[in-house]
Amino acid sequence: MKNSLLKYTFLFVSFFLLGCGEKPVNWSRTFDSKDTIPFGTYILRQELTEIFPGIKVENISESTYDHFQNIQYKYRTDHYFLIYDELIFDDATWEKIAEYVNQGGSAFISNSAVHPILEEILGIQISTLAYEAAHPVASLSVKIPEKENQYVYEKGFDTAYFSNYDEKTTEVLGNLKYNDEKKPNFLKIYYGEGYFLLHSEPIAFTNYHMLKKNHHQYVTDVFSYLNPENIIWDNHRMLRRQTGERNDGGFFNGLSFIMKHEALRYAFLLLVVMGILYLIFNSKRRQKAVPILLPYTNYTLEFAKTLSELYRYNADHTAMVRYKINYFLEQLRTHYQITAKDTEKDFSEILSSKSGVDQETCRKLVLKIDILKSKNYLDKEDFFAIHTLIESFKQKSKNYGRAATRK
Repeated sequence: MKNSLLKYTFLFVSFFLLGCGEKPVNWSRTFDSKDTIPFGTYILRQELTEIFPGIKVENISESTYDHFQNIQYKYRTDHYFLIYDELIFDDATWEKIAEYVNQGGSAFISNSAVHPILEEILGIQISTLAYEAAHPVASLSVKIPEKENQYVYEKGFDTAYFSNYDEKTTEVLGNLKYNDEKKPNFLKIYYGEGYFLLHSEPIAFTNYHMLKKNHHQYVTDVFSYLNPENIIWDNHRMLRRQTGERNDGGFFNGLSFIMKHEALRYAFLLLVVMGILYLIFNSKRRQKAVPILLPYTNYTLEFAKTLSELYRYNADHTAMVRYKINYFLEQLRTHYQITAKDTEKDFSEILSSKSGVDQETCRKLVLKIDILKSKNYLDKEDFFAIHTLIESFKQKSKNYGRAATRK
């Protein structure tokens, strides 16, 4: 038991110390609106209604393809939003997005890569400037009517830019400047009845940069080119669920809330380990406890002691003699079946025949009993006299102390 307690204590202290350690920063590039990690988009998603007052933001709760398939016969002019850094959709999905824009919708897509479908229908290409450790800073800018503000970025940028586009259908709205090279990274491309807003630095919309210096103003400048329509927010979560991509503990995992918080995660793991240890150490069959049966207590000595103490201090010899005679007669009745009618006859002969004691001893005993019963006051000598006769009878009796055999 002591060893088991030490094991449990050691495990508890170990998990406690692990849980008290400093939580490392998660720099995963999830771009998820539910993630508060540096490269999530939680802040942007919460601030959209502040940037565009009065608009409604609709979250895509199904696959992107199914969403546009369901609204293809319903004309809508909402803005489609996608912020990510990988080409996660298949050809059919990109064709549906292009079809939606062609029918009068609009799409804001911030991605450091372009799918071949968009390259073909829009005539664009993306390239990247070579990153140099000696130049860890890039600046992004957006053309606004008054001027073109510069915003300095030091972490996470991709140096991606649009190296080819159709000038007839395209407006350059913003630029990337890195290592003295200035390249377009924000385009407005007209397509059919609608238009695309393509941006090549999705990292600019993450939590880290929304809280960094004046970078939130850069986001405001970018969104100034959007009309105040409703927004369709694509968090690309449904696709990650279908492909099984892990997302910082798994959004669709039933334990995502616990696993995303380190203290809760260690507490959960501790609970699992303790449960396993409990099953291991308690899986053995336990024998039912055998009750302890104590022997019956013999109170004869206590009873005799109590009586002796009583008569010792009271010194009532009359009562003591009468009690001793009555007790003796009760023993005779019990052991020799001598009734009250027998005492009216020749009691000494009956007692002698049943006990096996000589008649002389029985005669003296019976005579003494009759004399003492007739007296009103008895003293110490009377007590010792009857006591001596009774003890003499007991020693001579062959059957005293056990029941006589009934005939």
